[in-house]
Amino acid sequence: MNAVLVVVCVALLGVCLVGAWHFFVVVPSRWREPLHRALAILARDGHQRAQLEEADRLLDQATNAGPRGGDLADTRFAQAYVRAMLGTYRPEHHWSAATLVDSLATTSGQDPASAHLAMWLQHKLERHERVVELYREHEAALADRPGARLIASASHLHLAGAHWRRRETDEALHHFDRVRDLGVLTGEIPKAADNLHVLKGIHLFFDQRRAEAREAFDAARHRAHERGQSRVEASLGLLACDWETANPRKLDRWLTQIRKQRAWRDWAGEAEDTSADQDYLRQLAAVVALLRVVLLLRGWANRPELSGVPSSEERHELSERLNLMLELDEEWGDAYLVEGLLWYYFAANEGQRETGLAILERGMGLQSAKAIIVPEVLHLVEKERALGGQGDALSRFLRLVHEFLADPAVPASHRAELRSLRDQFARYADDLGEDLALPTRPASPEELRRRIEAVRKRIELIVYPRLRDLPDDAPARVRLRERLQELDVVADGFAAQAQALHQSEHELVITTGEFLLPQEEWDDHAVTAELDPNRVDTAAERGP
Repeated sequence: MNAVLVVVCVALLGVCLVGAWHFFVVVPSRWREPLHRALAILARDGHQRAQLEEADRLLDQATNAGPRGGDLADTRFAQAYVRAMLGTYRPEHHWSAATLVDSLATTSGQDPASAHLAMWLQHKLERHERVVELYREHEAALADRPGARLIASASHLHLAGAHWRRRETDEALHHFDRVRDLGVLTGEIPKAADNLHVLKGIHLFFDQRRAEAREAFDAARHRAHERGQSRVEASLGLLACDWETANPRKLDRWLTQIRKQRAWRDWAGEAEDTSADQDYLRQLAAVVALLRVVLLLRGWANRPELSGVPSSEERHELSERLNLMLELDEEWGDAYLVEGLLWYYFAANEGQRETGLAILERGMGLQSAKAIIVPEVLHLVEKERALGGQGDALSRFLRLVHEFLADPAVPASHRAELRSLRDQFARYADDLGEDLALPTRPASPEELRRRIEAVRKRIELIVYPRLRDLPDDAPARVRLRERLQELDVVADGFAAQAQALHQSEHELVITTGEFLLPQEEWDDHAVTAELDPNRVDTAAERGP
């Protein structure tokens, strides 16, 4: 009996040993052999497509052989890695590899290596939201992997660009901030990224959505303050929102505060730096300088009527602001335009007016695109130079008087009065000249008409320097206009008696002389004689 028991026990032990050998040696060898062969292929340098396809076949064979637990996870991870590499040749393998990694995470969880591979695959599939989500879930384990941070940064940059194209400013800034936190690809962040709220505000401002623009600029200013960055751009945006309604003095104080946000030495360009940042600062400084000039002019424009011209202190303040513009850009024609026009129109004498014209000509002569090209200003300077100043007007007037004195058709009484008027200009002209001796012959009606038109034109040119700045209802303009109208009446009846025509011309010349004489001498040589309308009408009825 004992012998039978011994035989049975020995048989059972043999069966157990055979079963153990089968399950622990024979069965594992079915998947371990292809797995080891596949890992040996992956251990080589420079994988070719055929080698990767062989490794994928071996790993597929190993998976089907029935590994369990960690061995199955290792096999699936290796197969996912091989298919990820095969995606270089056939992109659909990326999807297959991603499916393997997802199933691996479902069955056994994701370790850092599988999470890293999953991020890489999702990035290749351009599923950037999933990449960001994976990194956020495994950030503690992946933070020490530079490759994982690189993939996450690249996806954040892609998402930031997509959000900005859709005008989703807050989301774009969030992704740019994440790139900075990761510390990888920070150089790829656009310089304008810090001003996305400012850019959003600019778009809203020009869309006439001022309330939303103000919110965007205010958000930009708070963000810049939190990050220790410049608030200049945001502050200028807020100022633009209040530009039309705020008081000029308040806006000017605001600009003064903006100037204090950065060292004026950098703004004015005194530093040696010539980088793009320095150029940008100079452009900002130029904008602020121009706005301060405009605000000062707005304050002058808001003054009540008849309040007088700006004082010397105010003119000096304007000059300082314009000089600051020129310090920032010597070729800035707007500075010459503003100062030249103010000198011209606020001139107290001919010298100041000439100064204004010289400033305008300097701005017109700049060799840059910023030169003065305003058509009205170009025409003004051209006309002033063509007509000349007060001295040229006197010369043209005296020439006209001489021609009348030499005309035999002018009555003797008129000739004496004209000679007396000419003598009034002795202190203002060096050489009054001698009376001209013109040929004597009767004038035809057509010649008489041309003479009238020529006299009218000459008178208008002569009095232009004195009357150009006067309003239309000024007494001087009204008086001269009346004289010209009287001349027109006589011209309409050009065949009427020559005496009436000579009388009208004579009085017009006398009046012109009074305009050219200083104010205190008007009463010494005032014209008291007026045309007799009845006489003119009678002469016109008589005909030639």
